[in-house]
Amino acid sequence: MEFIRLFNRGKFFEAHEILESLWKETAGPERDFLKGLIQIAAAFVHIQKGTPRGARELFKTASSHFKKHPSPYKDVNTQKFLAEVERSLTAGGNFPRIKLEVK
Repeated sequence: MEFIRLFNRGKFFEAHEILESLWKETAGPERDFLKGLIQIAAAFVHIQKGTPRGARELFKTASSHFKKHPSPYKDVNTQKFLAEVERSLTAGGNFPRIKLEVK
């Protein structure tokens, strides 16, 4: 998936844009899941721009979307991913590189 490749390379804005078009065409539980991924990518865009407050707000919203689904969902260990994202967002802008892993 192109989103994962871009996300893992730190191209968060581009990853967000790729998934947004797919999200608009999706319905049901998958739509919530995609929205969560989009919001996490957008949270990292905020970090890159130096606006961590916006990142934290998007993370909270994204977390609520992921928590609606069992982990793993769509081959993504959402619990592990959310924990890594949360650590990254609390690192104050010097976030470690995280990877979105799928089976």
